[in-house]
Amino acid sequence: MGRNYQHLEEESLLRNIKYNDEESAFQELFYRYQDRVFRYAVKIVPTRELAEEILQDVFLKVWNYRAQIDENRPFSALLFKIAKNTILNTLKQQKTHQQLTPDTIENLAFHICPEHDMIWKQYVSILNDALATLPERCREIFQKSRFDGLSYEEIAQEMGISKDTVRLQIIKSLKQLKKYLLLHPEFDAVLMIMYLVIIS
Repeated sequence: MGRNYQHLEEESLLRNIKYNDEESAFQELFYRYQDRVFRYAVKIVPTRELAEEILQDVFLKVWNYRAQIDENRPFSALLFKIAKNTILNTLKQQKTHQQLTPDTIENLAFHICPEHDMIWKQYVSILNDALATLPERCREIFQKSRFDGLSYEEIAQEMGISKDTVRLQIIKSLKQLKKYLLLHPEFDAVLMIMYLVIIS
């Protein structure tokens, strides 16, 4: 099937989708953005098959949301917000939160607003500041648990401490990190990402 809408501006595509339920206009929008959304997802989720499922789910949500689309605002901001939330929910459902590395968090956070690198720098700064508030031992245990993916038993053996000590240090870290991050409610993505990383 030909791309009858390929010469239309994005705003016109969005109006056709929003007001006329035009599937051909929606297919054109999908054609324009599918590679970007897939590349975003595949950097974060464990398999290409899961990234493909997320891609389909994201655009299904866009279609279902079409009546609320603001055609005067950049579509990419809405699209990547939906993609981010879809990926977060998928990772939670699959219980893969402890596999998130700092690089994965960067991939996830950067596309909250892909055109604004300064926003990502603010996220990184807040995340680093939050971690820096932890006592050195707490921070080391927390990073081994949540970033390196080690079990409490593995951390205990590696550091020569008891498993209960590891558990108590993690609890202490969680309380302090959550308290710090709640001071920055404007950065909702940071809270969601950190929640995903730090939940036990």
